[in-house]
Amino acid sequence: MNHPRKTPLATTAARPIAHGFTHRFALPTVRALGLALLLTHAYAAPPIDGGVQGLQAEVQAKLSNLLGPATAPLRIASQTYSGADELTQLLQAPMDGAGAMRIALLHSPTLQMALGTEGSNITDMQSPGFPARLRARDEATRLALRAYKAWVNAVAAERSAQLLREAKTTAETADELTRRMVRAGNASRLTQAQSQATLSEAAVALARGEQAAFAAREQLIRVLGLWGAQTGFTLATALPALPASPADTNDLEARAIAARSSLQAERLAWQRKQASTAPATIDERWDALGDAAKVRAQAVQVRSEARETAFNVRTQWDVAHHLQTEVLPLRQFIHEELTLRYNGMLTSVFELMADSRTRTLTELATAEALRDYWLAFADVQAVLAGVSPEGSTPARTDAATGTDSKAAH
Repeated sequence: MNHPRKTPLATTAARPIAHGFTHRFALPTVRALGLALLLTHAYAAPPIDGGVQGLQAEVQAKLSNLLGPATAPLRIASQTYSGADELTQLLQAPMDGAGAMRIALLHSPTLQMALGTEGSNITDMQSPGFPARLRARDEATRLALRAYKAWVNAVAAERSAQLLREAKTTAETADELTRRMVRAGNASRLTQAQSQATLSEAAVALARGEQAAFAAREQLIRVLGLWGAQTGFTLATALPALPASPADTNDLEARAIAARSSLQAERLAWQRKQASTAPATIDERWDALGDAAKVRAQAVQVRSEARETAFNVRTQWDVAHHLQTEVLPLRQFIHEELTLRYNGMLTSVFELMADSRTRTLTELATAEALRDYWLAFADVQAVLAGVSPEGSTPARTDAATGTDSKAAH
């Protein structure tokens, strides 16, 4: 049988129907697809390394007193964030204490090795109280505090070297003047010998001061993990000014106990063990005694560190404040009075030179006292952050003799 062939009219009439069907149902499908894409973007999968935003926020909270209240989010290098651009930006500006801590957390190979051993256990996939997460937080906190103290030492050492250069310049001027007076017959050979000895001592003190400044800068470089052109950074010219009052140490023992996560974990483990079973045998009783002693020993350590740190920061503030408000103004007054007397030919140039050198040494002691306060302040922050302070005040160099003051005793 021959079927009738479709007419062009029938063919063209079917197209609008098909077109209308497609239009009616394709539009909702496109909208659904767009909504699906939007939801996929809003609930994107976490980074391949699990993300460390939680860890970064925890460390920043621990270091808030050193980083400042209004700072950019703290970043820690991870598999998905190298921090190269941020590191370059930080190294371009004169390095302050906060910058040193940020660079250490971003670039230190020591921290990256420690975090690498923990793997995904430190990421946002784990709860904040997860043991590996706590260890990582404490390790990052200790490194940042170490970097801050290394920065304090480096800035203070450079300032001390600068003051020792001034002392040596004064000694050189006095020595040259003495030589001229000896040649003119206005001074004795004894006076010249004393002047030469003073200049030699100043030269030795400066050499040791410059070596201490170089060593302090290298220590900072090691803590930050810098190398090559990165080591050419510029340090800030001065430490922060001494605050109007020392760091707050009220209830420092209680706050230290509450902040020490390792102590809390040890205590919780002991309590759970005690609740699960009562010691029956002699060995079990000795074991329970040992567990309790572990908790008590750590609590004794934490409380002692808190008391020592509190006493130290108050003492260092008292010394620095006394030197700045009492001793330095007094030295300045004496220098001005001697200058007036010298202009009136009532005192010798040697007495004026000797006073200038003494005033420089007072400035050196004041700079070291300011350094010691900020080191002690960092130790207080360590206690409040739940880690043991690593306090290491560098040995002073006695500019008057050019020898180590500790060795001299």
